[in-house]
Amino acid sequence: MTSESFFDALSMPLPKSVEKNTLSSNNQKLLIPFFDRKRTVSVDEIIRLEGSGNYTNFYLRDGTKMLVSRTLKEYETLLDGQAFVRVHKSCIVNLSFVRKFFVKKEGELELADGQQVKISRRRAQMFIDRIREYSPSRVN
Repeated sequence: MTSESFFDALSMPLPKSVEKNTLSSNNQKLLIPFFDRKRTVSVDEIIRLEGSGNYTNFYLRDGTKMLVSRTLKEYETLLDGQAFVRVHKSCIVNLSFVRKFFVKKEGELELADGQQVKISRRRAQMFIDRIREYSPSRVN
């Protein structure tokens, strides 16, 4: 199913944030090794993750970009499958920050930080399924 009308229906604004946790439903945090220290980042601050070989770039809501020497696959298993979805072999996005879809030959989406990310053809149906069933636990 790759109809433009479906993507158009999903072009409405989505909630600004979602929080997931390990203990209660409001506070999952990741401990990210960054330079010579570790930084605690709440998952609702992560807009997207981009992989490059054995490294992952974190893009946060406040504009911070962090390069971490771990693979994207490792973070894919740590993050909630409902709020985060892998849309390309080198990109995971937080559904809370998806603002628009562009229907072209291949799918593309715009995130809250203005970045545009391509959706691979192989992962398009999974993305569509996830966005349909997505419902944030908390809206800011």
